[in-house]
Amino acid sequence: MENHKAEKQNGLNLRSLVSIAAGTVIGAGVVSLVGIGIGETGISAWLAYAAAVVLGFVLILPYIFLSSAIRVKGGNYTFIAHNLGRVMGGVYAMGFTLNVLAFSLFGASLGTYIKAIMPNANGNLFGVAVITLFLITNMLGVNIMSKSQNIMLPLLLTGLATYIVLGIFHINQPVFDFTAPQFFSNGANGFIAAVLILVFSTTGHCFTVAFSKEAANPKRDIPLAMIITTGIILVLYTMVALVTSGVLPVSEVANKPLTVTARQFMPPVLFYLFVIGGPIMALSTTLNTTFTIFSRPFHQATKDGWFPKILGTTNRAGAPYYLLILIYLIGVTPLLLNFSIAEIVNSCVLVDCVNEVLALAAILIYPQKIEGAWENRYFKVSKSFFRVGMALSLLARIFLIITTLYALTPGIGIGTLVLYVIFFLYALLRERTGKVKMEKSFELQ
Repeated sequence: MENHKAEKQNGLNLRSLVSIAAGTVIGAGVVSLVGIGIGETGISAWLAYAAAVVLGFVLILPYIFLSSAIRVKGGNYTFIAHNLGRVMGGVYAMGFTLNVLAFSLFGASLGTYIKAIMPNANGNLFGVAVITLFLITNMLGVNIMSKSQNIMLPLLLTGLATYIVLGIFHINQPVFDFTAPQFFSNGANGFIAAVLILVFSTTGHCFTVAFSKEAANPKRDIPLAMIITTGIILVLYTMVALVTSGVLPVSEVANKPLTVTARQFMPPVLFYLFVIGGPIMALSTTLNTTFTIFSRPFHQATKDGWFPKILGTTNRAGAPYYLLILIYLIGVTPLLLNFSIAEIVNSCVLVDCVNEVLALAAILIYPQKIEGAWENRYFKVSKSFFRVGMALSLLARIFLIITTLYALTPGIGIGTLVLYVIFFLYALLRERTGKVKMEKSFELQ
């Protein structure tokens, strides 16, 4: 008991959890999607980003509810497997494997920004090098990962704040004139399209649930970290979009990275520092936490028998090094081979939406499925508030799936369906072998 108390006292505090949450969500999206949002809706992109953050908060509400009630040890897999049954837990574990390809996207984005200051650099190799650095960091355990996050996040926020503070004095577009031709440039449909694109960069902090095991006071601090981070990105994302859409004409910044705008008002030295402290640091903080976020469900699923047991082996720091290396190899292979992963990414988006529906279904029934969880929740919201929040989140998720399906080719939709049939069959057959031995991977206190 004394060891458990000491472990909790030495666990991640609220500041560390906010650093993890903010570093996870402030990544490729804010540095890569703003230009795309401007292309869809013009100078109203800042308003679209504000709406996207609000929509993103609705989407992560279920995780705030759940993390206030239980400490989970295996990320989303933990409560899906417990509440929806072993087979559905296995299906989720299979589907989650595709998320690992996100490392390729982060690496490619890093390469794009390093070429802004080193035009002759090999962007993909730079991305591989940074991913390798964070593999080593995560091999040293969550505490080391968290400490590095605490160092990088202030650099990231300083870089983006510099962009905002300097850029706001160079705004010369009518960003607050709702009647301007460039405002809602593609009408209501363009504005909605921008919101739906930008929302994918506003929900990453829900994965803070994966650090529940290491948190000193998870039922209080993890929900608070998600709420605080939502406030941070509401201000940060809106202001970044305001500057990006307000300094240059829409035609010059639509579908372009932040560097195009930054060059207009930053001297060369400050520009280089911004690229390192802003976009590169944003992607680095996301990469740093994503190793643990991705490995946590796999680790618990491995201990439960869905994957070969050897993958769950940990080192002295408690890091599942075989899993981390496997995640690393999957992530860097497309970069090393210069693969085009556009279609794979689209498939992953749809798979992620389906996985989220499974997670929502599991959270919706947690008061009935996990005895004592509702009674022992830290934040005492009413059941009516809980049900309304869950309903809004589910409706928003279904809407995202429908719009995603419209944007994808029929082949990708059919391919995703085939994948889930394969996942289900594997989970069903694996469960019938008797090798799946589910262990309790959550606790109320």
